[in-house]
Amino acid sequence: MQLFIPRGIIHHSLKDDIFSLFRVFYSNLSEKEYINHFEELFAKYMGKDFCTAFPLARTAIYYALKERSFSPGTEIIMPPISIKGILDVILDLGLKPVFVDINKDTFCFDIKQLEESVSPATKAILITYLFGMVPNIYDLIAFSKKNNLFAIEDFSQCLNGKYKNKKVGGFGDVGVYSSSSLKTLDTYGGGLLVYDRKNLNKKMEEFKMSLKKTSRFNLFKKILINFTRNTATQVLVFDFIVYPLLRALDVIDPGSYLKQTGSRDQKMIKKLPSSWFDRFSSLQARIGLKYLKKVVGSDKERIKNVNQIKIKAPDVNFPKEVEGATNVYWVLIAYFNQAVKVQSFFQSKKVDTATSSLELISLLSDYPYRGNTPNAQKLHDCGLFIPAHAGLSTDQIDKVAEVSNKAALAFE
Repeated sequence: MQLFIPRGIIHHSLKDDIFSLFRVFYSNLSEKEYINHFEELFAKYMGKDFCTAFPLARTAIYYALKERSFSPGTEIIMPPISIKGILDVILDLGLKPVFVDINKDTFCFDIKQLEESVSPATKAILITYLFGMVPNIYDLIAFSKKNNLFAIEDFSQCLNGKYKNKKVGGFGDVGVYSSSSLKTLDTYGGGLLVYDRKNLNKKMEEFKMSLKKTSRFNLFKKILINFTRNTATQVLVFDFIVYPLLRALDVIDPGSYLKQTGSRDQKMIKKLPSSWFDRFSSLQARIGLKYLKKVVGSDKERIKNVNQIKIKAPDVNFPKEVEGATNVYWVLIAYFNQAVKVQSFFQSKKVDTATSSLELISLLSDYPYRGNTPNAQKLHDCGLFIPAHAGLSTDQIDKVAEVSNKAALAFE
């Protein structure tokens, strides 16, 4: 029997998710030795001197920028595709986002447009590595230094990505990793800030200690989301239960299936939610300590799958690699001009796919700032996930490649 191939997986065992659902209510969530050990280990893993664990990447970015004490109206260069929460924290700090379009192959800033977008008011840049793709970082850092910009690297989707054998996240002033659901290192949420400056460590520790005590209920919800996704992406469950439900959802809310399982809230918020300022717990640190050592193995299998698919699907419009870059392909993306029709074709062949649920934040109608970002628009509308995750069999990889290539030829 031919089973449906899910678009992605959770990098946890179901057993750990089940145990964590119970432990969250009775275990000590503030054991400093586990949190400190995880921070030290992750800093070493990234080749940095320090790591401070915050509840979310947006929280880590908030405090990294807050420490700089930028005056209101200071400009920060941002990617046009991201989670809306990062835009929210930037506006909460009184900063002005400047959206710069991306390169269609690297999904990162176009260097020419960067040069055209910088002004005397620009003091920071948020370099984001989307979908595990690595750009020419030397050029981006050179631009940042030339213009005296505070450089934040968001490598949430690119853990272990490298340029010239150095890990991304280690080139700028600080690096941020979101260890949230679906990431290759998933600690039921977390924003891991890595850096080298000792004086910055003192300030970040002060910020960390100012956070609220971990909410057991909020953490339970995060674990439950992981458990639900983990269960849903088990092959038999996905084939017989999840996929039929998603199709029913698409009938109720047409187009929702194309964007994973529905669109995110696009309304502007007036106040940052208090849940963004809960402490990172020792339960999460324990999970991080267990799974950090497994990331490289999962990366190798996924990259091998990607390479096989690319070889066997030569007509598909995959992003081009940059010389000197080691991509980790958090997800494999391919461009299709008729995304809705292509997705239907994939469905008919029992291969799951979708466009990203990340927002095109440069065009959110509720927000006061806009950007002309056609390459980002194309990625947002036409970039489809191609299943290449760890755990796929050789036959499944062959099938994904065959379906992808047929789709490329049929829907030019």
